[in-house]
Amino acid sequence: MFVGFVENQNRKKREPNEEPSSLFFIFLTGFSFIFGFGFFLLPFGAFFPLSVSVWAIFILFLPVLFLGILLSKKTGFKILLAVFLSLLSGGNSVLFLGDSIGYSLGITAKMDVLPEESFLYSNYRYLFLRDFYLDDKSAGEFRSPLLVRKRSGGSVYGPVIRFQYKQVRSISGKEVKPPLYAICYSKDDIKCHLSSLFSGGIVLLEPLWDLEDLPFTKDSVYLVWRGSMDSEMFVKGVYSFIFFLFLVVVWAIVVYFSQNQGKESF
Repeated sequence: MFVGFVENQNRKKREPNEEPSSLFFIFLTGFSFIFGFGFFLLPFGAFFPLSVSVWAIFILFLPVLFLGILLSKKTGFKILLAVFLSLLSGGNSVLFLGDSIGYSLGITAKMDVLPEESFLYSNYRYLFLRDFYLDDKSAGEFRSPLLVRKRSGGSVYGPVIRFQYKQVRSISGKEVKPPLYAICYSKDDIKCHLSSLFSGGIVLLEPLWDLEDLPFTKDSVYLVWRGSMDSEMFVKGVYSFIFFLFLVVVWAIVVYFSQNQGKESF
């Protein structure tokens, strides 16, 4: 009996002993995810409001996740860890490194602004004034749940916060339009202080409360009163850069040990 084998030239079978991807290729692919996603999101941390930046992280992460799944067929499922580390890298860029760079370069911070000209720079994230004073006659305080965000169907609230405020006036006597207020807030059992030694802080175009019986107009601008943030931003930048290097080191360790385990299994 003769048995004939007919080979189909159009059908390509996967070689059982196909060479796995090289160690350098796997590391470089994961590094590209971590570095690329973090670097791409830096402008969001430096230019855009936090609400926009957080949505950008999740929306732009979807193509990265899809690409990681495709590459996992060639590099193995370990590449999905690099995809997860890239998500951490992107969050670090938006919340810390980008914020520090934006402040240091003056992209998000404006210094030595006259109170009557503050409306020109209300789009900045940080605003610091000169030739101003805090009007004690317009000072007050109130308690309100922290307004986290508004939704079409309602609002999301946090804990009850104690707010204090004073209206910012110009030494020159010029009217400040829209009204500008210095505010500070703390937990209900701690009282914060609006120090005259400070000169500005974080810009709020929308209130963090939901009370209506307050002397604020709808177009009022608020400054979360802070001192100089130079040292704070420098420390934030250093630690966020170290965290980025930490993610790269973690990925390198994972690739190295997974490759060694693969060799020992043969």
